[in-house]
Amino acid sequence: MSLSFVDDHFQFAEMNIRYMGNMDETMAMVRRAVRMGYDCIVINTDIGQMMQENVNLGNEPPRKKKKKSAKERNVIPDPVIINCAELDTSMLEANGKHLRIFNRLTTTVSSSTEVHLLMHHPQLKKYDLIAVRPSDDQILQTLSRKGDFVDIITYEQASTSVGWLNKSKIIQLCISDGITFEITYADALKDSSQRREVLTNGRQLLMSTKGGDGVVIASGAERMIDIRAPYDAANISVLFGIRPEFARKFVAGNAKKTLLRAESRKTLKGGVLVRTKEDLPKNLIVRLNVIEKIMKIPEFRAQLEIVKGEIGEKTKKDEIKEETKKK
Repeated sequence: MSLSFVDDHFQFAEMNIRYMGNMDETMAMVRRAVRMGYDCIVINTDIGQMMQENVNLGNEPPRKKKKKSAKERNVIPDPVIINCAELDTSMLEANGKHLRIFNRLTTTVSSSTEVHLLMHHPQLKKYDLIAVRPSDDQILQTLSRKGDFVDIITYEQASTSVGWLNKSKIIQLCISDGITFEITYADALKDSSQRREVLTNGRQLLMSTKGGDGVVIASGAERMIDIRAPYDAANISVLFGIRPEFARKFVAGNAKKTLLRAESRKTLKGGVLVRTKEDLPKNLIVRLNVIEKIMKIPEFRAQLEIVKGEIGEKTKKDEIKEETKKK
């Protein structure tokens, strides 16, 4: 996928259609999302806990000395591949849009060891987007410092114990470094008790982000009935306390930034993506400021001119050699 594609043809994104192991059901959800007008769709493979307890189910007798419970790394499967040729995209194309499918990995991390294992896992390169559910504010703090490989931070939407949602400073730090936070609404459609928790958690997150900058709203759909059309999904943000005129960004502008950031890690073109200084992640702005300060030192500028001159002379010599060979 090219960055220019997202930049030029993007309108609405469904950032979380969950793959539950049934490809037919997944294809049905994708078809529904396309009919509703989404031109970017993200298929989410959720593996749960990064490290799982290795439970002994045998008849081994109890030991006198308590044995520490072993943990083993959860298997990260290959991404789900969706064949776009099997989808009817004529309605999108009639409106000047083109369908794009992305894949996403989601996992829960509970320790810095798990963060390290995930960061260096060879399977990560196969996914377009990486999402993490931090177990507590300490893991969130770790991600704010080492989260360059993470695109989305999410949580159990109907949980009553997401302790880090009120950690505004840490959340703001993550957002300033380009990480996106996610709210999903599928759980709110199931029953009143879950709906109450989803709304409570969502409101707290939006308060911590000061208006929803750096937040996307997605379905988190496991069934076709869970998916809502783009404008309906955007208007759900009103239930979280957002004014209607600011609702669209949760399925459009914020989602676009997330996809661009994710793709910029994989392509050379992402390295030269043009942005204003204000739109850069905070950690890059700090580096840019350092370079600007160094450039004000006369000795450094003089040395840089010397290096440029040497490179220019070498380039000219190489060009002369090439012309001589051609003759």
